[in-house]
Amino acid sequence: MVALWLRYSCAIVALYLRYTCALIALYFFFQAVYKDETEAYECFCTYAHDNGFSVRKDHHSFWPNSRKIKSKDFVCSKAGFKKSDDHNSGKRKRFTRPVVRTGCPAMVRFVTDEDGYWHVKRFIESHNHELASPADRHLLRSCRNMIEEKASVLKSMTDAGIRTVDAYAYLAEEVGGCENVGFSKRDAYNFIQKEKRARIEICDTNSLIQLFKYRQVEDHMFAWDVQYDDEDRLVNFFWVDGRSRIDYECFGDVLIFYTSYRLNKYNFVCAPFVGVNNHWQNILFGLAFLSEETIESFTWLFKTFVRIMGNKYPTTIFTDQDQAMARAIEVTLPHTRHRLCQWHIFKKVPSKVSIYNSNNKVRGLFHKCMRWCDSEEVFEEAWDEMIKEGNLHNHEWLQDLYKIRRKWSTAFNKDSFCMGILSTQRSECTNNVCHGISKPTSSLTDCFLGLEKVLMNWRRNEQDEDYKCSQSEIVPVIKNSSILKQAARFYSRRIYSIFEEEFIKAVGEMSIDFVSTDSSKFLVNYIEKKNQNHPWVVQFDATEGNIQCSCKKYKTMGLMCSHCLRVFKQLDIAKFPKKYLLLRWSARARQVFYSGYLLNSQRSNNFQSGRGFIFRNQVSRFAYQMSTEAQGNEEAEEFILSSLQDMYKKLYIILGGKKRNEKDVPSSQGGTANLKDPLKRRPKGISNARLKSHWEKKKRPKSKLTDKKSSVGDNPMDEPSSTQPTSTQMNFSSMPECFSEEYITGIPSSQPGAEYTKLMMDFLSAELEFNEFAM
Repeated sequence: MVALWLRYSCAIVALYLRYTCALIALYFFFQAVYKDETEAYECFCTYAHDNGFSVRKDHHSFWPNSRKIKSKDFVCSKAGFKKSDDHNSGKRKRFTRPVVRTGCPAMVRFVTDEDGYWHVKRFIESHNHELASPADRHLLRSCRNMIEEKASVLKSMTDAGIRTVDAYAYLAEEVGGCENVGFSKRDAYNFIQKEKRARIEICDTNSLIQLFKYRQVEDHMFAWDVQYDDEDRLVNFFWVDGRSRIDYECFGDVLIFYTSYRLNKYNFVCAPFVGVNNHWQNILFGLAFLSEETIESFTWLFKTFVRIMGNKYPTTIFTDQDQAMARAIEVTLPHTRHRLCQWHIFKKVPSKVSIYNSNNKVRGLFHKCMRWCDSEEVFEEAWDEMIKEGNLHNHEWLQDLYKIRRKWSTAFNKDSFCMGILSTQRSECTNNVCHGISKPTSSLTDCFLGLEKVLMNWRRNEQDEDYKCSQSEIVPVIKNSSILKQAARFYSRRIYSIFEEEFIKAVGEMSIDFVSTDSSKFLVNYIEKKNQNHPWVVQFDATEGNIQCSCKKYKTMGLMCSHCLRVFKQLDIAKFPKKYLLLRWSARARQVFYSGYLLNSQRSNNFQSGRGFIFRNQVSRFAYQMSTEAQGNEEAEEFILSSLQDMYKKLYIILGGKKRNEKDVPSSQGGTANLKDPLKRRPKGISNARLKSHWEKKKRPKSKLTDKKSSVGDNPMDEPSSTQPTSTQMNFSSMPECFSEEYITGIPSSQPGAEYTKLMMDFLSAELEFNEFAM
């Protein structure tokens, strides 16, 4: 009995205290004076949150002949009633929203005095609905507010690639639950979508171009170019920042170009230019998005790339067997060695040559022809043996492949620098990474910002490797070897590991079979495979210090082969000549490159032929590199600025006080007109496979992208023309006349390029047959 009495007594006391506190709060609420509408609204929202309902702003009135508020009502969010739906409108609705308004009478009316202060004039406290429990009050709309600190954390996490739901879960974990975050999960999604829409205010294309212009202000070497059709609709675009242009100057000897994935809602194909730095890491020289994989698109892209990169052509470019790419490279990169990806050829062999799957000898000979022949003669012998072994004399696909053997067999590319690369795998890995930061619904601006993050991560990894090379010393596997010590001081860590493998191979696996009387010719072979392999011939000139091997690894990769190192060991040469230490593989490639390049370039013929352009180009890149390294270090920044002031004073004296003519100063380029967004061309489903090019399709509708135009945003030192020539899009609905059988058979064999044109047409026929078989 006593326990029951105590229980009811405690309940009565709790109820009394609750209502007493509510009355006290209500008393202070009525007696308070507020300086403006915001303060009054926040105070009433606090009261509403403590009682379990949400607030909505309602009617207001003004003082006569003014826009000054006289009174304003704040009501319960459930005040009033929902308007009835018009069922005769004929519009179908996907769903009907639930009814939340109940005609609740709860409200408060504020009035203002002559001084602008707000007072409570009327207050109705009663509700006709159930109030929210304390556990659900965080869901009330008027009580939800995203403060700046939490919004900043949410934005930073989503920009880093974290999903919005995971970022919200992190905030909830930090504050002890969702009820303490201050906003709901839906609010978080709405905030992120609002941020994305803010980046695309006008339209996607113009937002992207505006972003390019901002980047160009921050980075004076940032360059971009867009191409659009006669309807002012974006067709292709390309961009590159200053650091990538510096990288291309140092490591742009080999390019890997491959189009693989389509990453955005416009179904544009991603086309990165990938290279290899001195740490054997991927670097990005530039990136383009193309609407179609046609000859015109690739021609525009390659011309734009070379122009922006200072008219420097790569030594070798790797692509797949896309015929549109091949034709464009033939026109725009005439001095560049075009190589085909061996992986794509290996992928086709099993379906094209049936005996390849059952005859191991045919398979081994084919692999030998691809990459294990040291000379063209050895290739011809292996190829003939493979044809005889498999009785493949009349095999059309192999005949077509043989005609373009110089593009895929290593035996015919021993004289060009290719770094030992055999496929476009590096570029495909790049596309894979790019695919991870974008979605099929992403805008062009989202793709650009995502790719910038990937690029920053790659450069961060490169800086980490530079730091390790500068702050640590390589310990050779043979500590007393002078050759390894020399290599350890020069090469980067990754390149040294490759060189060390060659050195160990030379010491442990190679033997000298023959030495000429004057020690100028050596025959090197494996110790255990003397009767199975042809020996490598090493020529050595003691007077000049020149050494050359029949494998020609130094020409293709820039590193000494194990055969030459075995000869050095035979002759007890402690150090090999410094001329065989290739600068691009040095741990400090960039610093050494720019410290001596300007002076050396003044003595070259290329410098004299284009003196003004090359001078501005190299000086700008050199200054850009120094300013990038000094940024953030006050002492380094002050040193550069003071040095530049001294240089300018000395330059003024040298010029005799004469200033440049105003007409010599390049004028800035005008802005770009507003462009239309590309057409959204999403196929059924979402496919990341590379779409077939023109040459791989049997039929193609007429193209609408006629009379393409180009708009450029580039550095003034590149001196682009203000108006780009227009190019006409070819209609490929039928085979062009210049590719017809009558035209090709009528080409005189003595005409330049006739043989190559016929070979490519034969190869095209084989490709079309392969596609029909695959389908």
